Amino acid sequence: MKAWGSLRHKNLYFFKSSLEGLSPVVGSLLLLLIVFVLVGAVASSINLSGCRANFQQPMARITLESCEGGIYGAGSVSKWVTFKENQIVLMHEGGDSLPLNSISVRISGYGNSFQGNISNGSGKRIEGDVGVLYLDLSQKGKNPDYIIRNSAVIEDGFWDVGEKLILCGRDSAIGSIYSSVKVSVGGVEKTKDNYGFKAGSEITLMVIDSEGRNVIAERKAVVKLAD
Repeated sequence: MKAWGSLRHKNLYFFKSSLEGLSPVVGSLLLLLIVFVLVGAVASSINLSGCRANFQQPMARITLESCEGGIYGAGSVSKWVTFKENQIVLMHEGGDSLPLNSISVRISGYGNSFQGNISNGSGKRIEGDVGVLYLDLSQKGKNPDYIIRNSAVIEDGFWDVGEKLILCGRDSAIGSIYSSVKVSVGGVEKTKDNYGFKAGSEITLMVIDSEGRNVIAERKAVVKLAD
């Protein structure tokens, strides 16, 4: 019995010693776990705040100063208007500077475009509900006239307060160069990327932040017959 008592005492002492030896290790592991959790929480907070900052929606006050145009080939010849004479003037009156490469413009109204090559008689004029999309406002995919006309805005790549942007029915790149202006008429998308809007009709124009996919401004205007 004494031997058994002695053996049990030794085992209890060994078990107690083992627990006492493990206590600092367990404590250290718990401290490390708490540190990892805190570091992860801080990192997540920083990432989330960073994401909010990166995706902050731009705010700007854009006005539609004028809209002149008309369509070619309809009505009396005296009222025929070329694509080039269709011009929309937009003014940035306040708010954030808008990066041209991430700002798009949508225009809708009644007008026309054409298919094929009208100059050699193989094309045809199509008229109906026109949808125009400027994929961006940079010089990429635009013709030289757009670049010259908007040189002050294009120079630094930002549309700033006090600057005008002038859109035209012939802003699309000429020839086989990639165009960043897309036009559809009556749901038909295989048209030339030129456009004209009927004088006296109303157009709707939206300035859109392509990255945040939010509408910065929406304006309506009645098309005045170009002089």
